[in-house]
Amino acid sequence: MRAISIALAVIGGCALVAAVVIELATGNAAGVGWVLAGPAPFYVAGLVGAFRGQRGNRVAVWLLAAGATFMLGVCLSDAVTDLPVVAGASFAWIVVLAGFCASNASVAAGVGLIGLFPTGVPERPGERWALRITAAMAVVLPVLLMVSSPTPPASLFQPADQAIASPLFLPAARPVEPVAAALQYAFAAWIILGVIMLYLRYRRSSPADRRRIRWLLAGMGGAVVLFAALTVVSLSAGSGAFAVASVFVLWALAVILTLGSLIVPLSQDGVFGIDRSARRSMVYRALWLLIAVVYVAAAAAIGLIAGQHLPLEAAVLLVAAAALLFQPAQRRLERLADRWVFGDRLDGYEVLTRFGAMLETSPGPSDLLPRLAAAIREGLGLQWARVRLDLPAGGSLPTAGAAGLEPGDAPEAALIVPLIHAGTVFGRIECGDRRDGALLDEDRRLLANLAGQAAAAARNLHLTAELSDRLDLIRRQAAELTASRARVAQTQDAERQRIQRDLHDGVQQDLVALTAKLALARERLRRGDPRADESLAELQRDMSGLIGQLRDFAHAIHPPVLADQGLLEAIEAQAARLPFEVVIEADPALRGVRYPQPVETATWYVVSEALTNAVKHAQARRVLVALAQPDGHLAVEIRDDGCGFDQATVRGLGLASLADRVAIVDGTLCIDSGPGRGTTLRAEVPLTAAGAGDG
Repeated sequence: MRAISIALAVIGGCALVAAVVIELATGNAAGVGWVLAGPAPFYVAGLVGAFRGQRGNRVAVWLLAAGATFMLGVCLSDAVTDLPVVAGASFAWIVVLAGFCASNASVAAGVGLIGLFPTGVPERPGERWALRITAAMAVVLPVLLMVSSPTPPASLFQPADQAIASPLFLPAARPVEPVAAALQYAFAAWIILGVIMLYLRYRRSSPADRRRIRWLLAGMGGAVVLFAALTVVSLSAGSGAFAVASVFVLWALAVILTLGSLIVPLSQDGVFGIDRSARRSMVYRALWLLIAVVYVAAAAAIGLIAGQHLPLEAAVLLVAAAALLFQPAQRRLERLADRWVFGDRLDGYEVLTRFGAMLETSPGPSDLLPRLAAAIREGLGLQWARVRLDLPAGGSLPTAGAAGLEPGDAPEAALIVPLIHAGTVFGRIECGDRRDGALLDEDRRLLANLAGQAAAAARNLHLTAELSDRLDLIRRQAAELTASRARVAQTQDAERQRIQRDLHDGVQQDLVALTAKLALARERLRRGDPRADESLAELQRDMSGLIGQLRDFAHAIHPPVLADQGLLEAIEAQAARLPFEVVIEADPALRGVRYPQPVETATWYVVSEALTNAVKHAQARRVLVALAQPDGHLAVEIRDDGCGFDQATVRGLGLASLADRVAIVDGTLCIDSGPGRGTTLRAEVPLTAAGAGDG
């Protein structure tokens, strides 16, 4: 492929230089202009596409082949027309034959260029046969002309040369000349075969290829109109200056439209190395200008033809009517150009209108962000869009919504626009590039307007999130209060059951035994038994023991020393009754200090329950009780050296009831324990100014 490209480049370059030299040597400035404006653009575009960017692209090679053979045909035609030494030579007919073959070869290459776009490779047998037939006709027609005509016939832009004789002429084949001349004369129209092939390929192509093929279909459609107008002008306007200028302008427009419809889709594949984002606005403006020019050219061509055959007034009316009839087609072409350049998208006003209507429907908080992202993505034709809000993590409302992204995708944003309302940033919009390239300036401006509308919705969602969080907090507090009340009720029930059990199993049994002993002493007294005095003494001792049990029982419920003397004294009295060492650390200034009754009671029960657990469960040998009053708080800490317990598995009602008691006085209870490292309970209760103590 590279060798073919080099050969075509050399052929086209030599032909270009030779054609310019010939025209300059003969003083034909118009001929130089035709060389530079006619075949040269196709040759240069093909040369750039074949040797720059994505090398080896077959479409670029087809374009180079069309331009090089076109240039070669023009060069050979100019040599015969402008150089008498060539026209009078014996080999002139060979130059003419080669010129016809080169011109036809450019048409055949054009069929391959258009019909095989965008791959440049035949995909079906029908395409191969169409190319083979076109290539064969490109050679057969010039040879048939040389056989059936004694002199070369006239072409579209070249008169017949009667001085050159064909040595291949056969008089018997003379009847074939009109048909062969007509076919050769109209061989350029075979380019329509390439357009038909392109349309058939378009119907079976993928969406990505269809988008590129649409460019060429549109360009070739406009070029066909311009070539038709050019042909009409050249046949009907004669050889005046106006006709020459009209032909030159129409040809230049057709060339620009044809090459533009090729360069734009090829540059998307990196063939020409043109930047996509910088290209689209220029391409759209160029298309808009070409559509306008085609519109004017079509109307002018109709007016020119009508002026040759109709009165001036009728020609003017015909042109005006044609202009009115062509206007809907012009607007349609402009809309198609906008969609092909910028993709299927809404205009800015419609995007804002739909976006505002979507917000007015007041979507729920759970689907607001995804709907915002989807509206932004579809309105601007983006690859993806995401809306993020600065909400606390873990809340009941979502903090982000995306469109065009799979879960777990985290692409880098091409643009981030903050959501600002009343000077406060509530979130941001993140988005990727457009589906067909980078973001445009108008996309950025439109996204800023959308962000302004979305910011109000983001603020409302923030307020909803705050209200939801507060409601959740209230629900949790209500649930905690309900659970606390339930635990208090369970603790009270358990306490009453314990009192009932202790009274039934302890005091009641002792009273039953005392009643029996009293009856025995009475009976002995009645009989005058001397052992009655012994029974009464035993009964007195038992009564004294029972009174002591009742005192301890009452102290366990609420020790009198706590009510009479204070918290520190009550702790010392409780510690004195335990069977292990209890060390009390307290500031002497706290002795005799009184606190509000709820504070003293809650703190006392924390110490009492911790000491009781150390006796019953911890198997402790030593317990430390620390009492302090730091920073307006009453703090008590109980630490034992017992066996400890696993906090993750133990769920005791006693510890829960202690936490509830401390919470009632707005205090906190912390428990630190673990197997083999003892247990530490620390309670802190805030003190009010009135309850700080009275010393």
